[in-house]
Amino acid sequence: MEDFSTGALIAIILYFIWVIIYVVQGFLAYGTAYRKTKANGDNGVALFGWFFVYGLAALIPYLGIHLWKKSKREDFK
Repeated sequence: MEDFSTGALIAIILYFIWVIIYVVQGFLAYGTAYRKTKANGDNGVALFGWFFVYGLAALIPYLGIHLWKKSKREDFK
């Protein structure tokens, strides 16, 4: 069995952290897309479109959380 180098171990740990953040942001993306759909065009096509956009934003760490927070603030105005 080969020994992992320290760099490979750190890369694996960072990858798993990124996957966890992506999954959380994916759930938040659905809520944000649903909120955006209710505000603008209440149909399935709009929901799919917004979910696609916010799903792509979920790939970037913190961007999905930022957009979710921003959409929550807009609801209270």
